[in-house]
Amino acid sequence: MLMGFFGLGDAPVAGGNAVVEVHAGDTLWGIAGRVAPDSDPRAVVAKIVELNGLDEAALEAGRLLVVPVGD
Repeated sequence: MLMGFFGLGDAPVAGGNAVVEVHAGDTLWGIAGRVAPDSDPRAVVAKIVELNGLDEAALEAGRLLVVPVGD
């Protein structure tokens, strides 16, 4: 998890989650497709919103998000 905080890329964390950094132009749907390509993106987006307490779809570049990872 610390790798994500130090800017070294996406980092896996316990519980089947990872920490990813939002880049300019990223969307929740795009991130969902990247981290769990074999899963229903609607479910992955909902989980990202839940894990991070998001209340809007706008993402800021540089923000760290906890995301579920695909199997």
